[in-house]
Amino acid sequence: MARLTGFGNVVLPARDLPASIAAWTALLDRQPAFQSDDFAAFSGDGVEIGLTAAPWVDHPLVFWTVQDIEQSHRTLVAAGATAMTEVADGSLAEVGTAEAAEGDNIDPATGIVDMPGARLAVLKAADGNLIAITQEVPVDWPADQS
Repeated sequence: MARLTGFGNVVLPARDLPASIAAWTALLDRQPAFQSDDFAAFSGDGVEIGLTAAPWVDHPLVFWTVQDIEQSHRTLVAAGATAMTEVADGSLAEVGTAEAAEGDNIDPATGIVDMPGARLAVLKAADGNLIAITQEVPVDWPADQS
């Protein structure tokens, strides 16, 4: 049986990402730990807050940590959840109904995304709420070539 092992982080919608980053930088008195064109993450004191310009994130999205994302994913689908994936236009679609966004390491059969240090997935529960799960994985950095 899969179970949630804790709170991973919360991702907040940010339609004006630069303004959101500035506001959270001032509020937290720290710079983002990570920043890209459509996402920023603030980490510290055991908490991570993400900001995203992804159009499908309309409300705060809580990521729950799991020990085995594939098992947790199967359990949630068996309980009536629908596997989702981000598609090219930045929206969210049911896995298998549209091609996953390019450039991401997305399993087309499950929607599970592999990132440095984590695997994550978003599913839609039978009640329509989004459920996000994440599993920490070791980062495999290339050996120093110098």
